[in-house]
Amino acid sequence: MPIPSGVKRILLSATVFAAVAIFLFILQGNRMVIEAIDEGVLLEPAQRIASGAVPYKDLFIHMGPGSYWIQALVFKLWGVSMVTARIPLIFDLALQAALVFWLSARLSTNMTAALATVLFACFQTANTAAMIGQHRWDSATLALIGICFIVEGSTIGYLAAGVAMGAAAWCTPSLALLIITTMACTARRGLVPFTAGVSITAVAGGILLGLQGALIPFWDQMQWLRTNYSTVNITPYGAVNGGIAGVFEGAEGIAKVVVLIMLTCIELPAILPITATAIWGYLVYKKQQQVFLLVSMLALVITAYPRPDLGHLAFIAGLAYVMTVVGISSLVPAGKGIRYAIVPLLLALAFASNTIGTWRGTEKIESPVGNLQVDKAFKVQMQQVLSHVRPGQSLYVHPYMPVHYFITQAKNPTRFSYLCPGQMTATEEAEALRHLKSNPPQWLLYQRLTTEGFLRVFPSAVGIDPHFRTLETWLEQNYQPVNPPLSLSGSELWQLNPSR
Repeated sequence: MPIPSGVKRILLSATVFAAVAIFLFILQGNRMVIEAIDEGVLLEPAQRIASGAVPYKDLFIHMGPGSYWIQALVFKLWGVSMVTARIPLIFDLALQAALVFWLSARLSTNMTAALATVLFACFQTANTAAMIGQHRWDSATLALIGICFIVEGSTIGYLAAGVAMGAAAWCTPSLALLIITTMACTARRGLVPFTAGVSITAVAGGILLGLQGALIPFWDQMQWLRTNYSTVNITPYGAVNGGIAGVFEGAEGIAKVVVLIMLTCIELPAILPITATAIWGYLVYKKQQQVFLLVSMLALVITAYPRPDLGHLAFIAGLAYVMTVVGISSLVPAGKGIRYAIVPLLLALAFASNTIGTWRGTEKIESPVGNLQVDKAFKVQMQQVLSHVRPGQSLYVHPYMPVHYFITQAKNPTRFSYLCPGQMTATEEAEALRHLKSNPPQWLLYQRLTTEGFLRVFPSAVGIDPHFRTLETWLEQNYQPVNPPLSLSGSELWQLNPSR
């Protein structure tokens, strides 16, 4: 008896999920990305929430509480380690790959779905620096779940879509735009259950915050973000840190062609939405596809504002992969699709091999959060930091790189996991300094920013002083570098002056 196509699609999607999850667990399950800013922004507060701290009241939370709740729940269930810190990431990316397959197969064929999934999995995991805990992985996965339920079209599916998209907005508030556009595109029979699903999630999150006494602080923080977040976070569409021109520096002749091909692959999260819009717009015009997916993809791109750089576009690229591959396959003459697929497949596999090669460039070290795979270039420095800063001791990391709180398991004496120049004001600086003066930490990891380095990450921050002058003056008066000097990826280890 043949397996029904719908059941077969689900079984194949489950296989994709398992394969990607195993791949990521091996390569990223315990890998420490030294220079990742955003991972510590999630992990350090989530661990404190798991220990009883209340978001927004006890801690400065720079986004919605959803991802912090997810990560804190994982810590409470399975303990605090780098492996458990990566569980949401592995689940998110594996599920996104499975949904890319399911949706592509639903719209086209299993072969088309396989191509879309291989391209998605290989290119999306190639940037190992992005394979870290991040609230946008959670919200993008929940959004894609909701989109797939809408495409399925059942009443229960509309309800589940509302729950998923509502949860996405709790992780990344700008995803509320996707809820609005979905309501505009949803047929009358689906609007009521979809709205009910959104309401369930909204009420549940509100009750949880209310029970913790954090509802008003949450509202105040959202107003703060609306005023302060975009101050330094505006970037051009598809931007890369340091600018695209820097990628070609030193390349000549054929090398420049190779770099251009590689850059095109790297820039896929920015290229695909444009390509998909053109193709899908044509298919909608020809009444060969519905407008919902086009509107949803455009809404996802808009939610990356004010920072639609390459990294933020990569979080929401799954739907663009589906629409581009499915759209092109519908325009290619039958039987000739393999000709168009060979080059993208070879490039995808090359990027996948690079991911494996990058992992081979790591070595294992022991840490308070379990065994870590660390880039060989940073191994000795990381071990030296861990030999000085012990779990339970007090540490202040300035101005960001809060992943060091998590790796060392040292205690942060402030309510801030990071201080971002231009985003944080004199009010936040004064509050952090007040915490430090009342409870001076034993250790300081101090990154002395330069204007050039600051603008490399925040190109719109021209004219903004990358220093917290009052706080940094106090640090330099009360702390001194360890002897011999020790630096870890630009952060120097200092200790409290003996006279204190």
